[in-house]
Amino acid sequence: MTKSGIPPVTFKRIATAMGFSPMAKANLAEVYRIAQRCDAQMYVFHIGVWNDRCEMTYTGFLSELGISKSDVELVCKEGDPKEELRMLCQENSIDLLALGALVREHMFKVFTVSIARDVCRKAKVSLLLLTHSRVEGMPCERIVVNGLDHPKTLDTIRTALWLGSKLGSKELFVVDELSEKSLIKPDDDKSQLNSERKRKQIEREQHSRIEDMLQNCQVPVNLDIKEQHVFGKRGYTIAHYAKAKRADLLVVNSPDTKLGLFDRIFKHDLEYILADLPSDVLIVHTTKDNVYE
Repeated sequence: MTKSGIPPVTFKRIATAMGFSPMAKANLAEVYRIAQRCDAQMYVFHIGVWNDRCEMTYTGFLSELGISKSDVELVCKEGDPKEELRMLCQENSIDLLALGALVREHMFKVFTVSIARDVCRKAKVSLLLLTHSRVEGMPCERIVVNGLDHPKTLDTIRTALWLGSKLGSKELFVVDELSEKSLIKPDDDKSQLNSERKRKQIEREQHSRIEDMLQNCQVPVNLDIKEQHVFGKRGYTIAHYAKAKRADLLVVNSPDTKLGLFDRIFKHDLEYILADLPSDVLIVHTTKDNVYE
């Protein structure tokens, strides 16, 4: 049950990539559970040659997990994994692509980015990066979502609320990252007092903005909504907050532009999160067609 508001963005077609890594079975189980909860059609994409061994392993996974073949659409294609995954998402009108991701991206591996992160930086679908998939599943009780002053944020919050209701989440934290540049750097008691006053003024203004956004959302009545304003570097601050809160899922806006190698070396916003994933991360892709002003 939800309070009234603008209808949420939903995921009707959810896909994952099957690469037969050690986490393949757990990722398959996790994505299937999410698709079932969202009442979505599930797709499995395999990039590469599909041989008898692949078929046997895949069929074995489905049998062990109690998944019927008719519940999942398997699509195989040869080619470059990054390019083909993006093409398959487009051809099959995928709303959400779920991929396994390494928890930590080491500095010395900056030139050998994983497929998951390459797709994440360039894809035109919402992306779910799975860091701790388990065959038996784990509850998604605590969600952190960004509350930035940005046109995409309303869709991101609406998506987080909708998904939280589907996954049975208990808490959702709307985290507003604020720039410390807006504060006066204190060098005596008077400037310290002025800085605190400015901080409180900014927090009041941003609280009103977030409250207005929530009034335009369908809020699940069983989901406890909390609001937090934090001053610091965007991306880095919310990732640290999600980790401190032991969040099960962090939900953020998609980048405004495609990110390249330069952005990965000189990190900002989303790149701080991708460099050291604090939890599973959902990046909500918003187009001009579904941004609400």
